[in-house]
Amino acid sequence: MKRLFILLFLPVVAFGKTITTPSKAIVGVNATDAVKRVCWYQDSAYSEGAILQVGEFYIKCQAANDFETNGALKWVSIANDAPAKN
Repeated sequence: MKRLFILLFLPVVAFGKTITTPSKAIVGVNATDAVKRVCWYQDSAYSEGAILQVGEFYIKCQAANDFETNGALKWVSIANDAPAKN
C-alpha cells in the first residue's frame, strides 16, 4: 500500500509547482566595453583604421562623423583597387 501512495502523490507535487519569469527583459551592459572606440565584426573588436576583407569587398573602421574626434566608429565599404584575377 505504501508504494501505491507514493506513486499517486508524486505527480501531484510535480504539477503543483509553477515557475514564472519577469515580463520585461533585463538588459545588461558592460561599461568598460561601452567607452571603447571600436568596430565589431564577428564578436571581435577592431580599432580605427582596421581593414577587413569580407568576401570580395573591403571594409574599413573609421569615424562615424567627420566633425568628431572621439565619437563612434563604423564600418565603411572601400573600393577594391586590386587587379582582377583571370
